[in-house]
Amino acid sequence: MLPDSKVSQLIGNQITGLSSAMQLYSGRDKVSKVIHSFADYTRKMIQLGRLDEVRRCFTMAAVLYHNGSMVVKNAIECVYVYTLSPLLHTRQQHVNMKELLPVTLLRLHRHHLRTSAL
Repeated sequence: MLPDSKVSQLIGNQITGLSSAMQLYSGRDKVSKVIHSFADYTRKMIQLGRLDEVRRCFTMAAVLYHNGSMVVKNAIECVYVYTLSPLLHTRQQHVNMKELLPVTLLRLHRHHLRTSAL
């Protein structure tokens, strides 16, 4: 399992556009704060139509969800997916954003839609 204190370091190493921002977070910063910053970056990439970077972010989020603690999983569900859900119904460069989601995140997104409709 990935320690919570390493989440910002892993994101910064894998997502070069976030490397300097993630260095600002110490191992003691709340995971939700780190994931919120990650979601904001992903949202910006969606809005700019940078599909390769969006795909990279989605893949990283799925890896974090799969390998993270319950705190990380909760942050991916409640912060990352929640923040990006409205944008997942848009099209960029003839691609539906949901098509870029790994299966794990697609399930979380569908679950979010079902529970928010209640």
